[in-house]
Amino acid sequence: LLRECREELSIRLSESQVHPYGTFEAQAYGKPEGTTVRMTCFRVVPRDVELEYEGLVKANEEVEELKWIDSTFDREKLTVTGIMILEDLKEKGLIG
Repeated sequence: LLRECREELSIRLSESQVHPYGTFEAQAYGKPEGTTVRMTCFRVVPRDVELEYEGLVKANEEVEELKWIDSTFDREKLTVTGIMILEDLKEKGLIG
């Protein structure tokens, strides 16, 4: 995970900053009925000097686009698992 973050988001993280968040499973977008996708998510707790990663994270390698979103983001632009994650983050008070 740390290597992937470094290669694809151009950010260096330490193990102490990365914490398991949850696993979300739903119908895979554009796939035959019954094909599911499972996303295992992690939460990054920044060091004091990096309270905001917005300016530090850059799309790289396999990442076509990187976008910061909040709970008002258009649900039609998200996959089912994306909606599940966004709603869970809002429910837990982690995003506005």
